[in-house]
Order: sequence, then structure tokens, then C-alpha cells
Amino acid sequence: MKFYYWLFFTLLVVFACKQPDKKIEQTNEEQQTSPDTTIAPSTNVVEEYASFVATLDTLNVYSISKAAQKFEVLFAKADSTKADSGYIVFSKLYDKINSVLNDQNVKDSTNYDAYVSGNEPNGTKTRKATERVKKLKENGFAFDMTEGSTYIREDRNFLAQYFYPRVSKTMRDYLVEVNKENEEGFIDDAGLLITPLALSERILWWEAFLKQHPSFAFVDEIKQMQKGYITFLLQGIDNTPLINYNTKKIEKN
Repeated sequence: MKFYYWLFFTLLVVFACKQPDKKIEQTNEEQQTSPDTTIAPSTNVVEEYASFVATLDTLNVYSISKAAQKFEVLFAKADSTKADSGYIVFSKLYDKINSVLNDQNVKDSTNYDAYVSGNEPNGTKTRKATERVKKLKENGFAFDMTEGSTYIREDRNFLAQYFYPRVSKTMRDYLVEVNKENEEGFIDDAGLLITPLALSERILWWEAFLKQHPSFAFVDEIKQMQKGYITFLLQGIDNTPLINYNTKKIEKN
């Protein structure tokens, strides 16, 4: 899973992996296709779900809604361990489509600045752009901005309806914390968006989580994220350094 888009999309803007230049936007009719008619029943609900997800078009943003709706149906009565495995299948599709969307966004000349929360005065909304933003939101994505450029991130509020009620408490705690930190932000324009205290609290939260759940599915991604957090806490970053460049003293804020 590509982790924490508010953290790694800062890097993605610089080191973006290019995807094929194909169109991801599809018709409304495709959105209305039932998520329950493609795969024959299976004795293993996780395998059935994985087979269904494998048939979805990764160039079609509506595939996210189809996958979420299928999850809701298949795992309605399944135990939470299987639901966790189903979410892992979904998360790979979610990340893949997010990557494709951003590849498309790099080539899109439309100005979406007005659709970034808190940035409305700095852009003009158009009907076409508004329709695209609405379509993205309905499928779990939103525009954000870093280094003055817009990108598309996972709007993980989308997960609450479909996944929170069915996954395990451990997975739900993980998803809630990821979404919380995603909404708070982390870094932009070579500077921290949160205080060192808030960053410390994140580090401690994840340390406790890993200690309690050492075999968690996303443990490698969490450790990678933690490494970045600790590095920024101890060294700072260009516009919010730990050591003041002029006084050579530790910044207290």
C-alpha cells in the first residue's frame, strides 16, 4: 500500500511514476453497473472478492465505488479477519487508481486550485471542473495542493461507510488514525504543517500500535513512515529546521 498521501505525495510530485496515458473518466452508465453480477459464487469470500476486483478497470474511477459496494455485500456476515483481508485487496486497487489519476492530472491543463480546501479565493470554478471534482469525491478522491501544485489524494472519509463496520477493531483503529493524520496534513513547501509536539504524538501513537500489533498487515509501511517522522523530528526540514540557520540554536516552536 502506498502510505499517507499527504506525506508521500509530496515526494510523488517530484518522483512521480508515470502511468500509461489513457483516459480514466468514464460514463455515468458505467457507475450504475451492479457490483454483484460479474463473479460466480466462491466458497472463499476473500478469493471471491479478489477475483471480482481483478476484473475491474484500473483506468475507471468508478471501479472504486464498485469495489466498495461489493465489499459491503460480500463481507456483511463474514468474520472481521476475512474482512481485513478483503480491505487489503481493496487498498491495492485504491492506490493503483490514485496513481493513475495523478498521472492524468499532471497532463491536465485545468486549474483546480479553487477546489483545494482553504484555497478557494485563488482559483475560478467551472462547470466542467466541478463535475470532475464531484465524480472524484463520490469515488473516494479529492484535490489537494503541495508546492503550489494540485494533486489528487485518497479522501479516506470514503472508507467509513463501507469498511469501518466490517473490519476488525485493529484495522479500524489503523484506518481512523491514517485518516486523521491525512486530514491534519504533515508537510508542504519544505516545511512542517504540524508542531513538533503533534509530530511526537504521532510517533508515540504508532510505536504503541506496532508494539501491540507486531504482525499487522501494513507493518512495513508503518515502519517506513515512522522513519520519516523521526527524521523530520530530529533534523527538521528546509523551512522549519531544528537548528536556526542564523543563531545555531534549537528552534523552540
